[in-house]
Amino acid sequence: MIMENKVFDPFSAYSKALKKIEESGIRPTKQRRILARMLFEKGDRHISAENLFDEVKKEDRKISMATIYNTLKQFTNLGLIREIVVDQNKSLYCTNNKSHYHLYIEDEGKIHDIPTENINLDIPSIPACLTLHNIDVIVRVRSVKDKKKS
Repeated sequence: MIMENKVFDPFSAYSKALKKIEESGIRPTKQRRILARMLFEKGDRHISAENLFDEVKKEDRKISMATIYNTLKQFTNLGLIREIVVDQNKSLYCTNNKSHYHLYIEDEGKIHDIPTENINLDIPSIPACLTLHNIDVIVRVRSVKDKKKS
């Protein structure tokens, strides 16, 4: 999806993330600042903890896998990113905070954003004592394999 007349400003996304971290009372440690920069400088994207760890290593940074997992969990709890559980052993993290859904290509391990207007949902009425917080939709697809007769 191409956004006309919009230029992504990585400093803006990064600075907004840092501000939210500071306002939450979480200390903006060097590791958290590095991870926030790495997450938000490239625009909206989906990344696993393992891929983020690989990016950290490429920059010759020393951040443990445990710190990456803990920071991703903190950023998710703050609403900076969304965790997308694609299967019981794998989560991806989405930096796009606008309302949207996901298309997951299982055999490729790739995920793409789907605008909310492209999916129609019939949401049941919610009791007055509750409020709708979020709706997560993951559309799972697989590549079509050639069906040749043996």
